[in-house]
Amino acid sequence: MRLLITAILVSGLIVPGAYAQMPASERTNIANNPSWTAAQKPFRIYGNTWYAGPRGLTVLLITAPTGNVLIDGGVPGDVALIEANIRNLGINLRDIKWILNSHAHSDHAGDIAQLAHDTGAQVIASAADTLLLERGGYDDPEYGDRFPFPPVHVARRVADGESLHLGDLVLTARLTPGHTKGNTTWTWTSCEDNRCLHIVDVGSLSAPDYNLIGNPKYPNMVKDFEYSFAMVAALPCDIALAPHPDMVNFWERVAKRKQGDADALIDSTACRAYAKIAHENFEAQLAKQGADAGLVK
Repeated sequence: MRLLITAILVSGLIVPGAYAQMPASERTNIANNPSWTAAQKPFRIYGNTWYAGPRGLTVLLITAPTGNVLIDGGVPGDVALIEANIRNLGINLRDIKWILNSHAHSDHAGDIAQLAHDTGAQVIASAADTLLLERGGYDDPEYGDRFPFPPVHVARRVADGESLHLGDLVLTARLTPGHTKGNTTWTWTSCEDNRCLHIVDVGSLSAPDYNLIGNPKYPNMVKDFEYSFAMVAALPCDIALAPHPDMVNFWERVAKRKQGDADALIDSTACRAYAKIAHENFEAQLAKQGADAGLVK
């Protein structure tokens, strides 16, 4: 563990000062997930949609003549990597107008505050996750105070189905609660050679080690998850993305594209397939917790 933490620090992907300020639980979580801080060359996903994050955490850049948009901000300490990737794409940081958030966890909101400071962008997030973002992840319904991040000022709150317009660029917030109360799936259209596709950044649909039964801080969690599985399955979806790339087999599809399959990232069944697998895993987890609690015979 010590060698891994040292390697991360030496790599420069986590700023030593930022790392030192994290609680031990956060440092261990990052050390156990080295892909979250692993360098990844930025590249075009499709049209005006670009991958700009570390290898293991999706950070998306969507470009438009009227201004650019980021979705998510990695873990605390990822800012140098993300900003270098943006610059390597020839983008001026000050041309980023909005930073959107998928959900208020430290692996996706960790450096949004710093990115907002450096770019001057407005942060936009769901109303239900705003308080958790603004208190820096403290008092999370599942994680308590284990995984904090620098508090984020949310300039604009969005509701389910609300569309944001930045010139001709339109992004729509689809609330998919459960993973957090305000977990958000973002959708937009990207075009390439007169071919326009529905892009979906699916909000996380997992419940890792969650207390699904009788959680006083989130009593409607099961109902919210059920709603979200159905929502994601019904969305128009040509290219599925997700806060954790492996959720939608992203790198496997990228590899196939590099091998010559130009349409490897395109799959109109991907969102539905992800929702189905996530739903099945959730039901198994719920059944086990029910049995352990003596609620199922």
